[in-house]
Amino acid sequence: MKKLIKQIIFAVTFLTIIPGPKKLNITSEDTGRSMAFYPVVGVIIGIFLFLISRYGYISAFTTSIFITVFLLLITRGLHADGLIDSFDGFLSGTKDTDKILEIMKDSNIGALGFIAAFSVYLIKIALIYELLTRKGINYPYYLMILPALSRSGVPFAVYLFKYPRKKGGLGRDFFSSIGITQVLISFFITVIFTLEKGTYKNLLLAPAVFIFWLIWGLICKKKIGGMTGDTIGAGIELSEVFSIALILSISGLKF
Repeated sequence: MKKLIKQIIFAVTFLTIIPGPKKLNITSEDTGRSMAFYPVVGVIIGIFLFLISRYGYISAFTTSIFITVFLLLITRGLHADGLIDSFDGFLSGTKDTDKILEIMKDSNIGALGFIAAFSVYLIKIALIYELLTRKGINYPYYLMILPALSRSGVPFAVYLFKYPRKKGGLGRDFFSSIGITQVLISFFITVIFTLEKGTYKNLLLAPAVFIFWLIWGLICKKKIGGMTGDTIGAGIELSEVFSIALILSISGLKF
């Protein structure tokens, strides 16, 4: 039990600005296995989104911007950095894997990465606005589960795809200790979080997000031979956009 708590605390402190104990004694095994609890971290983030939407609501447009900015701040821009780096490399025009990885590691922000990230956040704001204004949809609830959904497929992608860098990198420890157990835990935690009384349509959410991560992983495999910390961060950002669009798409279903 202590090991599980330690892994959850590590996941929270790694993915957010929420502080934790200074000495956790995290091993490389704990690093990978903590990914099973990414949906738990997502719900913690989602609770803040719920509170913003319920008690900080000004207008749909302003609130959608607040939510987008809050997501950037609470994650320290970690995923945004991965999004920019990934698109800098993927859109660079070269097919050389080592060159793409080198571009992604460069700390300078390229024009293509900036434009891609800017576009993603504009789309996210627009979709959140649509979520807030769509009639008959329980938007506080969906905002609460949104970060859990988008992070749920991370262990699945890490389990399926190898780490392509030959030396170092933030993601190596995560890839070396992930197992099918972490994938299943993440999936079923997400399914439980997404259950809504009186309807079964939300059962479509977790499988659809896992399919998204499979497709994103295949794109990364084609480009760089696998997935890195940057592409995982990019995947989380893209998965948030996909998840909102998915929620809006199924909102009209009756079953």
